[in-house]
Amino acid sequence: MKRFILPLGLALLALILMLGSTESRIQRASWLGRTVFLPFTNSLAMIRTNSSLKTEVAKLRGELAAKNLQNLGLKNQLKMSDPRQAIAFDTGEIKFDVAEVIGYSGQFHQRNLIVDKGAADGIAKDSPVISAQGIVGKVISVSASHCVVLPFSNPQFQIPVMDQTTSVQGILQSDLAGRTNINMIKLGSQISAGDTIVTSNLSTLFPKGFPVGTVSRTRESQDNLFISAELSPFALVENLEHVFILKYKGRQ
Repeated sequence: MKRFILPLGLALLALILMLGSTESRIQRASWLGRTVFLPFTNSLAMIRTNSSLKTEVAKLRGELAAKNLQNLGLKNQLKMSDPRQAIAFDTGEIKFDVAEVIGYSGQFHQRNLIVDKGAADGIAKDSPVISAQGIVGKVISVSASHCVVLPFSNPQFQIPVMDQTTSVQGILQSDLAGRTNINMIKLGSQISAGDTIVTSNLSTLFPKGFPVGTVSRTRESQDNLFISAELSPFALVENLEHVFILKYKGRQ
């Protein structure tokens, strides 16, 4: 019986709307629209409005994504347009190629950088690599279209460095925990926290005086024969987007 209630109600409502003059039918329909059917008509209006808003939001999101990609492309073009201006220190007349970091190889704290320049671009093995802030490492393998860079954060990398002010010499090394140190500093040498460390005149890889980092603290070795200095590097290898591969031949 209950299933017939709704059809009967609708039939009765239709009959009421059909009775009387045109003007009275219009008035009854208007009154029903303002009262009985108001929640229904409002719901339909809300559905249409929500659908329109969702379409507009989707359109705006697409436009925003396109603008972000365009801005990113412009930023990359700006970085590549005049890279020498981005380098925060003097490289002299040494020529270089700008390369983008496109991947990594090896475990974290030991991983090497893969960049998008290779033999076709004139890149050679053992070429020194820098960033805008300081040294990065050296090229260890080269293919036609890309090369692999061994960074200073890899424990296999070592070069002579020195205190910029006192010329105290030491060996730059990183450990498996990711800490970068200067080891083999002669006991009693003048080196302290805050000192700037640069590449040494003894380096066969980099020219003398390229920035490396600052000393964060010093400590004596266990045998009390040498000093070690913990270093805060200027270049953060894990954050690099671009590097500069120097066309520089060190001493053989």
